[in-house]
Amino acid sequence: MSEAAGWVQALVLGIVQGLTEFIPVSSSAHLVLVPALAGWERHGLAFDVALHLGTLLALVVYYRADLWGIARSIVTRTPSEERTMYRRLLGLLVLASLPVAIAGLTLDDAVESVFSSPTATAALLLLTATTLITGERLHQRQLRRHAVTAASIDGVDDGGPDHADAEVVAGAITVERMGVREALIVGLFQTLALLPGVSRSGMTISAGIGAGLSRPAATRFGFLLGLPAIAGAGIVQLPRVDDLDTITTSELMIGIVAAAVSGYLAIAFLVRLVSRAGIDRFAWYVVAVAVVSLVLLR
Repeated sequence: MSEAAGWVQALVLGIVQGLTEFIPVSSSAHLVLVPALAGWERHGLAFDVALHLGTLLALVVYYRADLWGIARSIVTRTPSEERTMYRRLLGLLVLASLPVAIAGLTLDDAVESVFSSPTATAALLLLTATTLITGERLHQRQLRRHAVTAASIDGVDDGGPDHADAEVVAGAITVERMGVREALIVGLFQTLALLPGVSRSGMTISAGIGAGLSRPAATRFGFLLGLPAIAGAGIVQLPRVDDLDTITTSELMIGIVAAAVSGYLAIAFLVRLVSRAGIDRFAWYVVAVAVVSLVLLR
């Protein structure tokens, strides 16, 4: 492969990784299917770790305020509502990270075998699509149920519900109000994203809204939960990297920068989108990619 061709592939795959890591269409599927459909050799572990470093950087930069708040809550001793909130958030993130940590360490070989099959990856995209649709349908059902509850409260209380009641009847559980139940549900669904074709953001956001979180809360918690998951996966894979000699430093840097920039833009786009609409619309794109891939890869 020429040096220019290597740069082009690194740029394309970096952009694909950054966009699809956070937009709920499965980055692992696209990183398997794009080279397969383009006739490229599958990239090695060193490049895979580099791309995930890029998306990790995107998360750190975008959620730097939350990360700084968590760090301050650990080192400061002065009691405050902010300190309590961030310490609680840290505890929920640790709790929600346990399922994927256990599954990743015990099912690593089985998951790796699935990555070698583009056909299996394409088929698993259908699981992502199903989860996106199901999560949004559960969310809509909860909103209708809470709307009925709100109407009954208004009918009983002439003054209408106060602010706290309004939040409850709206069914919009914020990150500050979420509990162990919601955190565990999101964490359990994140374990499915170990499989190629299953979107991490799709699983966590859909599980969150299905469990009762508001869309912005589910997105924020799901993306924050991605930080330890992505970092942990990179740490586990790093000792196995033995193919650095197959890729140049410039290709690694191009991949990292492309993944970081496109990842940051993807996060910003999705955060704005979910504030006004559901993510189930991406299900139809995922189904289309799965069907086309299954036909072409037969």
